[in-house]
Amino acid sequence: MELDMKEWNAYVDFVSGGEWPIPRGFVSDYNNWLCRSVVGRALYFREKVEEAMTVLSTVVNIEPSMEKPNSGMGEVEHKILCMRDLAKIVWQLTENSDAALKFWDEAVRLCDMWPYNFNSVARGEISYGRLVMLWVAGKYDLVESQLKEMAASERFEMPEYNVNSYRYFAYKFRAETEYNAKNVHKAALIFEEAFKYYPMSVEARREETKAKAMTDMEERYNKFLQMSKTQYIQWEVVGEARGPVRG
Repeated sequence: MELDMKEWNAYVDFVSGGEWPIPRGFVSDYNNWLCRSVVGRALYFREKVEEAMTVLSTVVNIEPSMEKPNSGMGEVEHKILCMRDLAKIVWQLTENSDAALKFWDEAVRLCDMWPYNFNSVARGEISYGRLVMLWVAGKYDLVESQLKEMAASERFEMPEYNVNSYRYFAYKFRAETEYNAKNVHKAALIFEEAFKYYPMSVEARREETKAKAMTDMEERYNKFLQMSKTQYIQWEVVGEARGPVRG
């Protein structure tokens, strides 16, 4: 798929202005697919959904380089984020889970292939997004299969600290579904288990101790939920993602 330059320049003008401007010089080169990646995702972030789909569709058949970048995100990570956003857009516009699943599957596949550190989201968060869609679509067998795989994952981002985003997001998802089913006590305990695999700072450990001391399970669940919205430290800050693992 190709865009005409008038249409492309209109998209570049939009994302380089407004409340969250991106410097035009960083994204204006249509022939550089990474520019199209950034523009498409920026359009989606700013709720220009159909426009985002138009731009992101131009990168679907791109084969990203597996080379480690000198700094910032590698091409694979850009492609993963594009596939994630396309999956969300397709589901949002059509509710066609099979069509959206193709993009989720590609994003998850690339997460597994990429041997270097991520600089944006956690790998497990990509799988979590897939889980959420499958659950809403009523594909519960696929949900259970993926949850078991994630909970058993031996891919530790920081093995020396037991950080594992796949396990964390598997437990987080189970906690949320139990809570929505009114099983608050069970949900709080599962959320507590999830934080065994979360990247924790000293501050986070203090907050975790406070949460565990709460006897009201509704309050405990909400405390862990609040903590889950705080990125205390990056998921992958030392070593390579395919370093040694802890069982």
